Amino acid sequence: MRPVHVVPAAVVLLALGAVASAAQFVSPAAPGAAHPVMAPQRVAVTSAARACPPVPGGGSGQVAFIAGTPATSPSASGQAELAPLPLAGAELRAASPISQTAPGLLSMLTTPAAQSASKKPAAVLQGWSVTASGTMAQALEAEEATGAGLGSVRCGEPGSDIWFAGPGQQHGAEQIQLDLMNVDALPASVDVDIITDAGPVQAGGDTGITVPPHQTVTAALSSLVTGSSVVAIEVRTSIGRVAADVSETPSHGGTASWLPSTVPPSTQLVIPGVPPSDSTAGLYIVVPGGANARINVLAITAQGEHQPFGTQTVDLPGDSAAYVPLTPLGGPASLELTSNVPVTAAVLVPGSGLGAFTVAAPPVTEQAIIAGNTTGSGLGVTIVLTAPAGRARVRLTETAATPGTTSSQVVTVPAGRTLTVPAALPKGVKHGSAFAVVITPLAGSGPLYAARVETQNQGPVVSILPGISALTTITLPPVRDSYAAISP
Repeated sequence: MRPVHVVPAAVVLLALGAVASAAQFVSPAAPGAAHPVMAPQRVAVTSAARACPPVPGGGSGQVAFIAGTPATSPSASGQAELAPLPLAGAELRAASPISQTAPGLLSMLTTPAAQSASKKPAAVLQGWSVTASGTMAQALEAEEATGAGLGSVRCGEPGSDIWFAGPGQQHGAEQIQLDLMNVDALPASVDVDIITDAGPVQAGGDTGITVPPHQTVTAALSSLVTGSSVVAIEVRTSIGRVAADVSETPSHGGTASWLPSTVPPSTQLVIPGVPPSDSTAGLYIVVPGGANARINVLAITAQGEHQPFGTQTVDLPGDSAAYVPLTPLGGPASLELTSNVPVTAAVLVPGSGLGAFTVAAPPVTEQAIIAGNTTGSGLGVTIVLTAPAGRARVRLTETAATPGTTSSQVVTVPAGRTLTVPAALPKGVKHGSAFAVVITPLAGSGPLYAARVETQNQGPVVSILPGISALTTITLPPVRDSYAAISP
């Protein structure tokens, strides 16, 4: 049961009395007169935060990082930096923050390995916070990347309700680790709910986890999901907020794969960037409520829309998680799921380790940025764009670490179609260098979903990153006088 916060009656009565007293000095409105309502306001983003998970196994890492926009003046106000989030309870040597000062340019920043304060050195896990203020907070994006500059997992925003879905131990995930990072100055209290193909799991000690300020807590979940084929994880906070990441290590060895966080359960989802695969890709679906779900799956391809399961629906009981093999989609695609009850979902494409994951994502607003891309050593970059409801005109801009090294093109995605566009290094940039891709839907476009797909020698999929909006402005909702302002 989620905690219920009770406010003493005396406090409420005191507040109501204060409002009533103040009302005596205000002229009553004429009967039927409308109360003035402030219009929504568009304001610039002036503060942003992300968190990068610990490098699996410890050690140093790379972060592909952009803060500010290309139009931001070098002398603009604000700052951006990476700061360590040490493992809670670990005695580590202090590490200095890493500053980023070039607005709107890609930086590949090396995060040093955590150093134990004891005489016997040992690999220690450590997350990193990514924060920016002032104009440097606009269009902030960061990804944990490989040494070659390939983004492997997005550094996520702190939140209070975060979802993951993917394979369990019977589908090759021998070790499952949850990383919780607190970028704030107050402690966070976290509950972890798990659903498998066998139903809800009693998490036991994984409720009420305290994540201290500016620290990282890790939890091994493998023992809780023994024998499962599918695992769905909900991370929710009752106090504060956290960023969360899940990594899975395959039973046959090799590197761990990251599960990207998927959108919270909804009756309509879009999973962008599902590439063609020589072997069977899999759809993981989670039904967190008690009601049974009836789910329609639509594939949106370059040729149009079709139903990969024919006229059949995917019927699942409540409080369940399931794996559904996908038939070949006939090329890169996005999946649109429509359900009678809220669900969430992810897709696994076979590849290195467990494979590459893409997940249900929101539409792109303003722009999305994929910071870590590379074309060296046979790697190829493709941007997959889907416009499910209306035609979209999209500007794709590639930019590197050197000022002035950009290239741009405008493409049109027909309504109900998926378009794939190769991305490449801007001219004048050293071959094999990392570069960023900015995906900007132009005015008048319909909803746009995007993902970056990286392949090896035009074959196996190495990495998929859904495009998530990197905002420069936000909309403040309208406000008006209301007694609800004092309601607990």
